[in-house]
Amino acid sequence: MMLPNTKDTLQMKRLICYMEEEKFAPEVYREQMEHVRRLAQTFEQVFYLQQENAEELFALGDARQSLCLTTSPEVAGQMQGLGIAVVGFSADTQELMQAPYVVLGLEEVTHEDLLRVYQRWHHLPWKILETKRCLVREFAMEDLDALFELYDQPHLSDYIEPLYPYEQEMQYEQNYIQHVYGFYGFGMWLVFDKNTGQLIGRAGVEHREPCGEAEVELGYVIRPERWRQGYATEVCRAIIAYARERLCMERVLCRVHRDNEPSICFLTKLGFEKVSDGEEWIFSYTL
Repeated sequence: MMLPNTKDTLQMKRLICYMEEEKFAPEVYREQMEHVRRLAQTFEQVFYLQQENAEELFALGDARQSLCLTTSPEVAGQMQGLGIAVVGFSADTQELMQAPYVVLGLEEVTHEDLLRVYQRWHHLPWKILETKRCLVREFAMEDLDALFELYDQPHLSDYIEPLYPYEQEMQYEQNYIQHVYGFYGFGMWLVFDKNTGQLIGRAGVEHREPCGEAEVELGYVIRPERWRQGYATEVCRAIIAYARERLCMERVLCRVHRDNEPSICFLTKLGFEKVSDGEEWIFSYTL
Protein backbone atom coordinates (compact mmCIF):
# COMPACT_ATOMS: atom_id res chain seq x y z
CA MET A 1 0.00 0.00 0.00
CA MET A 2 1.06 3.60 -0.52
CA LEU A 3 2.74 4.85 2.62
CA PRO A 4 1.02 7.80 4.28
CA ASN A 5 2.73 11.15 3.90
CA THR A 6 3.52 12.49 7.35
CA LYS A 7 2.94 16.01 6.03
CA ASP A 8 -0.55 15.38 4.65
CA THR A 9 -1.94 17.95 7.11
CA LEU A 10 -0.02 20.72 5.33
CA GLN A 11 -2.28 22.54 2.88
CA MET A 12 -1.95 25.84 1.05
CA LYS A 13 -5.05 27.75 2.15
CA ARG A 14 -4.01 31.37 2.55
CA LEU A 15 -2.50 33.98 0.24
CA ILE A 16 -0.55 36.82 1.84
CA CYS A 17 -0.03 39.64 -0.62
CA TYR A 18 2.28 42.64 -0.29
CA MET A 19 2.46 44.70 -3.49
CA GLU A 20 4.32 48.01 -3.49
CA GLU A 21 2.31 50.33 -5.74
CA GLU A 22 5.14 52.82 -6.11
CA LYS A 23 7.22 50.26 -8.00
CA PHE A 24 4.78 50.21 -10.94
CA ALA A 25 3.41 52.60 -13.49
CA PRO A 26 -0.28 53.21 -12.58
CA GLU A 27 -1.72 51.19 -15.46
CA VAL A 28 0.69 48.30 -14.88
CA TYR A 29 -0.17 48.23 -11.19
CA ARG A 30 -3.90 48.04 -11.91
CA GLU A 31 -3.31 45.27 -14.42
CA GLN A 32 -1.16 43.21 -12.05
CA MET A 33 -3.62 43.65 -9.20
CA GLU A 34 -6.33 42.23 -11.46
CA HIS A 35 -4.17 39.13 -11.82
CA VAL A 36 -3.67 39.05 -8.05
CA ARG A 37 -7.44 39.10 -7.53
CA ARG A 38 -7.83 36.28 -10.03
CA LEU A 39 -5.34 34.17 -8.11
CA ALA A 40 -6.86 35.20 -4.77
CA GLN A 41 -10.16 33.58 -5.76
CA THR A 42 -8.47 30.17 -5.61
CA PHE A 43 -7.52 30.54 -1.92
CA GLU A 44 -9.68 30.05 1.15
CA GLN A 45 -8.32 33.23 2.71
CA VAL A 46 -6.48 36.32 1.44
CA PHE A 47 -4.55 38.78 3.57
CA TYR A 48 -3.37 42.04 1.98
CA LEU A 49 -0.40 42.96 4.13
CA GLN A 50 0.27 46.60 4.99
CA GLN A 51 2.49 48.20 7.59
CA GLU A 52 -0.52 49.18 9.67
CA ASN A 53 -1.96 45.64 9.84
CA ALA A 54 1.29 43.65 10.11
CA GLU A 55 0.55 42.52 13.67
CA GLU A 56 -2.68 40.90 12.50
CA LEU A 57 -0.58 38.45 10.51
CA PHE A 58 0.24 36.51 13.66
CA ALA A 59 -3.44 35.96 14.46
CA LEU A 60 -4.20 34.23 11.15
CA GLY A 61 -3.30 30.74 12.34
CA ASP A 62 -0.78 28.18 11.14
CA ALA A 63 1.82 30.09 9.09
CA ARG A 64 2.64 26.90 7.21
CA GLN A 65 -0.72 27.12 5.42
CA SER A 66 0.27 30.43 3.83
CA LEU A 67 2.02 31.48 0.66
CA CYS A 68 3.26 35.04 0.26
CA LEU A 69 3.34 36.98 -3.00
CA THR A 70 5.42 40.13 -2.66
CA THR A 71 7.45 42.75 -4.51
CA SER A 72 9.56 43.48 -1.41
CA PRO A 73 12.88 41.67 -0.84
CA GLU A 74 12.64 42.59 2.85
CA VAL A 75 9.15 41.14 3.23
CA ALA A 76 10.22 38.04 1.29
CA GLY A 77 13.04 37.46 3.74
CA GLN A 78 10.80 38.04 6.76
CA MET A 79 8.12 35.66 5.50
CA GLN A 80 10.61 32.90 4.87
CA GLY A 81 11.97 33.45 8.36
CA LEU A 82 8.46 32.68 9.62
CA GLY A 83 8.37 29.45 7.64
CA ILE A 84 6.12 30.86 4.89
CA ALA A 85 6.63 29.95 1.24
CA VAL A 86 7.30 32.98 -0.96
CA VAL A 87 6.91 33.92 -4.61
CA GLY A 88 8.77 37.12 -5.38
CA PHE A 89 7.38 39.54 -7.95
CA SER A 90 10.30 41.46 -9.41
CA ALA A 91 8.95 44.81 -10.57
CA ASP A 92 12.53 46.11 -10.78
CA THR A 93 14.89 43.73 -12.54
CA GLN A 94 17.87 45.45 -10.87
CA GLU A 95 16.55 44.63 -7.40
CA LEU A 96 17.77 41.44 -5.74
CA MET A 97 14.69 39.52 -4.66
CA GLN A 98 15.21 37.37 -1.57
CA ALA A 99 13.09 34.44 -2.73
CA PRO A 100 13.81 31.09 -4.41
CA TYR A 101 11.04 31.68 -6.97
CA VAL A 102 10.67 35.00 -8.78
CA VAL A 103 8.21 36.04 -11.49
CA LEU A 104 8.29 39.12 -13.72
CA GLY A 105 4.54 39.21 -14.33
CA LEU A 106 1.43 37.41 -13.16
CA GLU A 107 -0.31 36.96 -16.51
CA GLU A 108 0.66 33.31 -16.91
CA VAL A 109 0.90 32.35 -13.23
CA THR A 110 -1.71 29.79 -12.15
CA HIS A 111 -2.83 28.38 -8.83
CA GLU A 112 -0.98 25.19 -9.68
CA ASP A 113 2.24 27.18 -10.13
CA LEU A 114 1.82 28.66 -6.65
CA LEU A 115 0.93 25.26 -5.21
CA ARG A 116 4.11 23.75 -6.58
CA VAL A 117 6.20 26.54 -5.04
CA TYR A 118 4.44 25.86 -1.74
CA GLN A 119 5.08 22.12 -2.01
CA ARG A 120 8.77 22.61 -2.82
CA TRP A 121 9.17 24.89 0.21
CA HIS A 122 7.59 22.31 2.52
CA HIS A 123 9.28 19.30 0.87
CA LEU A 124 6.00 17.85 -0.37
CA PRO A 125 5.95 15.72 -3.54
CA TRP A 126 4.32 17.16 -6.66
CA LYS A 127 1.39 15.36 -8.20
CA ILE A 128 2.38 15.07 -11.86
CA LEU A 129 -0.63 13.55 -13.62
CA GLU A 130 -3.50 11.11 -13.43
CA THR A 131 -4.66 8.49 -15.88
CA LYS A 132 -7.82 6.40 -15.77
CA ARG A 133 -6.31 3.96 -13.29
CA CYS A 134 -3.11 5.56 -12.02
CA LEU A 135 -1.69 8.50 -10.11
CA VAL A 136 1.83 9.63 -10.97
CA ARG A 137 3.67 11.76 -8.43
CA GLU A 138 7.16 12.55 -7.22
CA PHE A 139 8.99 10.30 -4.81
CA ALA A 140 8.97 11.33 -1.14
CA MET A 141 11.25 9.89 1.52
CA GLU A 142 8.22 8.26 3.16
CA ASP A 143 8.01 6.06 0.03
CA LEU A 144 11.42 4.46 0.49
CA ASP A 145 10.24 1.17 2.06
CA ALA A 146 7.53 0.79 -0.59
CA LEU A 147 10.15 1.39 -3.28
CA PHE A 148 12.31 -1.42 -1.89
CA GLU A 149 9.28 -3.70 -1.78
CA LEU A 150 8.60 -2.88 -5.44
CA TYR A 151 12.16 -3.67 -6.50
CA ASP A 152 12.07 -6.98 -4.59
CA GLN A 153 9.52 -8.34 -7.07
CA PRO A 154 10.82 -11.21 -9.24
CA HIS A 155 12.34 -10.28 -12.59
CA LEU A 156 11.68 -6.56 -12.06
CA SER A 157 15.40 -5.70 -12.15
CA ASP A 158 16.37 -8.06 -14.95
CA TYR A 159 17.10 -5.16 -17.31
CA ILE A 160 17.24 -2.13 -15.02
CA GLU A 161 19.66 -1.04 -12.33
CA PRO A 162 18.77 -2.33 -8.84
CA LEU A 163 18.53 -0.04 -5.86
CA TYR A 164 21.57 0.72 -3.72
CA PRO A 165 21.79 -0.73 -0.19
CA TYR A 166 19.19 0.92 2.05
CA GLU A 167 21.28 3.69 3.66
CA GLN A 168 23.00 4.53 0.38
CA GLU A 169 19.68 4.58 -1.49
CA MET A 170 18.25 6.88 1.19
CA GLN A 171 21.05 9.39 0.59
CA TYR A 172 20.69 9.03 -3.18
CA GLU A 173 16.96 9.74 -3.06
CA GLN A 174 17.44 12.76 -0.78
CA ASN A 175 19.92 14.19 -3.26
CA TYR A 176 17.61 13.33 -6.16
CA ILE A 177 14.71 15.26 -4.62
CA GLN A 178 16.90 18.30 -4.06
CA HIS A 179 19.03 18.35 -7.18
CA VAL A 180 16.92 16.64 -9.88
CA TYR A 181 13.32 17.47 -8.94
CA GLY A 182 14.47 20.80 -7.54
CA PHE A 183 16.53 21.83 -10.57
CA TYR A 184 14.73 20.28 -13.54
CA GLY A 185 11.18 20.02 -12.20
CA PHE A 186 10.94 16.48 -13.59
CA GLY A 187 12.59 13.10 -13.17
CA MET A 188 11.65 9.53 -12.33
CA TRP A 189 8.27 9.44 -10.58
CA LEU A 190 6.17 6.87 -8.75
CA VAL A 191 3.06 5.19 -10.18
CA PHE A 192 0.20 4.34 -7.82
CA ASP A 193 -3.04 2.44 -8.33
CA LYS A 194 -5.74 5.07 -7.73
CA ASN A 195 -8.17 2.56 -6.24
CA THR A 196 -5.86 0.77 -3.79
CA GLY A 197 -3.03 3.25 -3.26
CA GLN A 198 -0.49 0.49 -4.02
CA LEU A 199 2.83 1.48 -5.54
CA ILE A 200 2.72 -0.39 -8.84
CA GLY A 201 5.62 1.11 -10.72
CA ARG A 202 8.07 3.83 -11.48
CA ALA A 203 8.14 5.95 -14.61
CA GLY A 204 9.28 9.35 -15.77
CA VAL A 205 11.70 11.33 -17.89
CA GLU A 206 15.26 12.48 -17.24
CA HIS A 207 17.82 14.55 -19.10
CA ARG A 208 20.64 12.06 -19.60
CA GLU A 209 23.15 11.15 -22.25
CA PRO A 210 22.63 11.07 -25.20
CA CYS A 211 19.82 13.64 -24.81
CA GLY A 212 20.30 16.95 -26.57
CA GLU A 213 18.46 20.20 -26.01
CA ALA A 214 14.68 19.75 -25.68
CA GLU A 215 15.12 15.99 -25.36
CA VAL A 216 14.51 13.64 -22.44
CA GLU A 217 14.89 9.94 -21.81
CA LEU A 218 11.87 7.84 -20.83
CA GLY A 219 12.14 5.21 -18.12
CA TYR A 220 9.48 2.85 -16.80
CA VAL A 221 8.91 -0.27 -14.73
CA ILE A 222 5.66 -1.94 -13.61
CA ARG A 223 5.08 -4.62 -10.97
CA PRO A 224 5.16 -8.08 -12.59
CA GLU A 225 1.61 -8.97 -11.46
CA ARG A 226 0.40 -5.89 -13.41
CA TRP A 227 2.13 -6.85 -16.65
CA ARG A 228 0.03 -7.31 -19.80
CA GLN A 229 -2.84 -5.25 -18.37
CA GLY A 230 -2.07 -2.00 -20.20
CA TYR A 231 -0.66 -0.08 -17.24
CA ALA A 232 2.69 0.71 -18.89
CA THR A 233 0.95 1.87 -22.06
CA GLU A 234 -1.51 4.02 -20.12
CA VAL A 235 1.16 5.70 -18.00
CA CYS A 236 3.85 6.12 -20.66
CA ARG A 237 1.44 7.67 -23.17
CA ALA A 238 0.42 10.19 -20.50
CA ILE A 239 4.06 10.95 -19.67
CA ILE A 240 4.91 11.45 -23.34
CA ALA A 241 2.02 13.91 -23.62
CA TYR A 242 3.25 15.64 -20.45
CA ALA A 243 6.74 15.97 -21.92
CA ARG A 244 5.29 17.62 -25.01
CA GLU A 245 2.65 19.85 -23.43
CA ARG A 246 4.10 20.75 -20.03
CA LEU A 247 7.85 20.39 -20.50
CA CYS A 248 7.89 21.63 -24.13
CA MET A 249 10.21 18.82 -25.21
CA GLU A 250 10.68 17.94 -28.86
CA ARG A 251 11.88 14.34 -28.62
CA VAL A 252 11.78 11.43 -26.17
CA LEU A 253 14.50 8.80 -26.22
CA CYS A 254 14.55 5.39 -24.56
CA ARG A 255 17.42 2.95 -24.05
CA VAL A 256 16.62 -0.76 -23.98
CA HIS A 257 18.87 -3.80 -23.64
CA ARG A 258 18.93 -5.68 -26.94
CA ASP A 259 17.69 -8.86 -25.22
CA ASN A 260 14.69 -7.14 -23.61
CA GLU A 261 12.18 -8.19 -26.25
CA PRO A 262 9.04 -7.21 -24.31
CA SER A 263 10.27 -3.60 -23.97
CA ILE A 264 11.35 -3.47 -27.60
CA CYS A 265 7.85 -4.58 -28.67
CA PHE A 266 6.30 -2.14 -26.20
CA LEU A 267 8.23 0.86 -27.55
CA THR A 268 7.39 -0.09 -31.11
CA LYS A 269 3.71 -0.23 -30.12
CA LEU A 270 4.00 3.28 -28.67
CA GLY A 271 5.42 4.58 -31.94
CA PHE A 272 9.13 4.74 -31.09
CA GLU A 273 11.70 4.07 -33.82
CA LYS A 274 15.12 2.49 -33.31
CA VAL A 275 17.90 4.96 -34.08
CA SER A 276 20.99 3.07 -32.89
CA ASP A 277 21.98 -0.38 -31.72
CA GLY A 278 24.67 -2.15 -29.71
CA GLU A 279 24.27 -3.81 -26.33
CA GLU A 280 21.66 -1.14 -25.64
CA TRP A 281 19.33 -0.02 -28.41
CA ILE A 282 18.20 3.59 -28.48
CA PHE A 283 14.65 4.36 -29.57
CA SER A 284 13.30 7.79 -30.48
CA TYR A 285 9.86 9.39 -30.45
CA THR A 286 9.39 12.82 -32.04
CA LEU A 287 6.81 14.95 -30.24
